[in-house]
Amino acid sequence: MLVISESMAEEGIAEVLDFFARDHEVRTDYFVVVAKNTKASSVLNVLTTIEKIPANHMFASLDVSQRIWAPTRGVKLNELISNLTSEGKQAVLSGVLVKGNVKNAGDMSSISRTNLSTLLNFKGLGVFQNDKLIGWFNEDESKGYNYITGNVKSTLIVIPCEKKEKKHDIIGVEMLRTNVKVTATMKNHKPHIHVDLKGEANVADVECQVNLQDPAVINMLERKTAADVKEKMNDAVEKAQKTYKSDIFGFGEAFYRQDVKRWYKMKREWNRIYAEDLTVDLDAKVQIRRLGTLNNSYMKQMKH
Repeated sequence: MLVISESMAEEGIAEVLDFFARDHEVRTDYFVVVAKNTKASSVLNVLTTIEKIPANHMFASLDVSQRIWAPTRGVKLNELISNLTSEGKQAVLSGVLVKGNVKNAGDMSSISRTNLSTLLNFKGLGVFQNDKLIGWFNEDESKGYNYITGNVKSTLIVIPCEKKEKKHDIIGVEMLRTNVKVTATMKNHKPHIHVDLKGEANVADVECQVNLQDPAVINMLERKTAADVKEKMNDAVEKAQKTYKSDIFGFGEAFYRQDVKRWYKMKREWNRIYAEDLTVDLDAKVQIRRLGTLNNSYMKQMKH
């Protein structure tokens, strides 16, 4: 793990990365993260229960998190340098928080309890402009970014029940795989991006009375799941394009692949074009493949 403090990331990380990439004694297959609201040393000082070395714990946690949840993104050094130097793409890095009592983070007695006083928590993606951190995505926006860039391998989507008997009655839909196609075209002499996402999902949790054998119910769940995905993608695009003005999705890279000559005409002014002229069209379709090991919930049987 390479942990960079938030203050250093805001100043610029080019020189730091140059050192780690150039040194022949240092491997490049490790994750790079930003310590949110704290020093990097505070993050590395947190003792963990299973792993003796905190960096091993962080590496494993981030690796699992990006595979089964999706609001985080494990970026290794070589990929980070590639994003910082590529045509038409900015970088992102996951943030790591120290939750709880920072002073007791390095105390051996703190890990002898089941209820730990200090925890490490990966939260949100840091958005970069060139080599400088300029802001953060929240969890939903981070998920939206990962949907657009095709990095979602598995995650859970919560659909509120139509007829609620309790406040938290929900249906959980587990996204199993996604396939994303990004197309770059010109519309009315202006650059246009179309993002087409197709996903496959399972029903993971049912906490209300619905008939899952009814095709209309499955169609409703597919529509609502797709709407949730599209909303998160839209939130990510809005924040990146209007607030941060940073092309973290690689839309410029899509134009570079599509038409090199056209890209070089736009390249010099791409930051302005991306923020002011680029239009983005998002489309999401989800197909529910399986219902789990039950057709309908036990709750439906208990009510009769």
